[in-house]
Amino acid sequence: MLKCKVELIMPVQFNGKSFLSFLPTKLMQKANRDLTKGKITKNLICLAIPILMTYILQDAFEVVDMIFIGRLGAPELAAVAMSGNILRLVAVAGLGISTGATVLVSQSIGAKKQAEGENIALQSLLLSVFFSAGICGIGYPLSAFSLRILGAEPEILQLGVPYMQIAFIGLIIRFLSMTLNSIYRGAGDAVTPMLVLIFATFLNIVLDWLLIFGKLGFPELGIVGSAYATLIGRSTSVLIMLYLCFRGKGAISLKHVDWCVNFPEMGKVLKLGVFSAMQGFWRHFSRLGFLRVVASYGTSAVAAYAVCMRLRVIVMNPGFAIAGAVSPMVGQNLGACLVDRARKSAQVGNWLAVFVMIGIGVLFLFFPGFFVSMFTQDPSVIRIAEVYLRYLSPTFGFIAVSLVLGRAMTGSGDTLSPMVITLVSQCGIGLVLVILLSYTINMIGIWIGIALSNVVQGLLMWIRYRYSDWETK
Repeated sequence: MLKCKVELIMPVQFNGKSFLSFLPTKLMQKANRDLTKGKITKNLICLAIPILMTYILQDAFEVVDMIFIGRLGAPELAAVAMSGNILRLVAVAGLGISTGATVLVSQSIGAKKQAEGENIALQSLLLSVFFSAGICGIGYPLSAFSLRILGAEPEILQLGVPYMQIAFIGLIIRFLSMTLNSIYRGAGDAVTPMLVLIFATFLNIVLDWLLIFGKLGFPELGIVGSAYATLIGRSTSVLIMLYLCFRGKGAISLKHVDWCVNFPEMGKVLKLGVFSAMQGFWRHFSRLGFLRVVASYGTSAVAAYAVCMRLRVIVMNPGFAIAGAVSPMVGQNLGACLVDRARKSAQVGNWLAVFVMIGIGVLFLFFPGFFVSMFTQDPSVIRIAEVYLRYLSPTFGFIAVSLVLGRAMTGSGDTLSPMVITLVSQCGIGLVLVILLSYTINMIGIWIGIALSNVVQGLLMWIRYRYSDWETK
């Protein structure tokens, strides 16, 4: 076990006050909830709403960022899009660490083992640094190679390489951000990450405008400016949350934790996280496979698929938020040996997500053209997307079941089952059906295959939840 002593540097002072004094720290301190007490529905909603707000903020920033980059031209858009696919795949490792942190921190807090939870939080943060540094060391020099694999043309390559290299440098900050958010939520506090993200998102958008276009005397950096803006904005949010942790003002306090590398504790995080990382990988791999088949039908089909995926995210955000609330609720209650309450939390979350997502899905089913036309006015794209939405919309209830019950099992420590179910339903059944049906009944076969994969995943997740001892993992 390696030990070292670290002092946290005080933040910059303005008129004798830290800039952090302007943040609502009192609200942050009251934000963490004991999820083993009180009404389950109230706890679920109070935890899910801030998580939903963070997803909405992230989506809003991505839209603004793409609008700014779109003003530069199509090559810049293509460079950022290609780089984004690679970076999302790489970020799967961070998802694994953050998932392991959520499970172990929530179970420790539920068992009233605060010191254990704080130590796990520290080990998760150190693990994030080690992994991201290693990936950065490999990915940075391979930026050009990875873009060539995706078929980037010389102009896109010239634009994308420096963008990706900056993003790889910022991978440490990205992993820390994911892990910190998960630690706070595992402790029952989803408000602090939301408030910090509001500040960081506003800063990011302002820096985007300044650095992409060279406004107010700043250099005009193009898409490189976007990469720097994201790095600075995300770094600011990480520094704020670390400051709160090390000053004892957060849901998890690292003020009195000994700085040490505890390999057994890191092993626990990795043991839980590795399957979540693999689940994310298989999910992303299947999406790339679907896209590859869709691309064989031309540009309009790809555009229609992209629009429907954007609409799908809008529907899934409430499901992601509810699932994100269910996981720490299950973890804390199982840590407190409240098995019935943990199962009840999963059931309430599942029905709430199904109700919300089916409600939105009905609108997409009956008015697909209205929603598609918000993103494109191309008649051929609208026509294809309308057909896809009519097949996709009836499966939103199954997607809700998959999201919530999968995260419930994850909260108990069973990360293997959701990974296997995702692999079987999306890569096994889904991808195979998409390929076969696209050749037998043309493009509609793709939409049928994707829809059936969603149904299968939801059913398998429900069967595993209903007929297994997942809560004893």
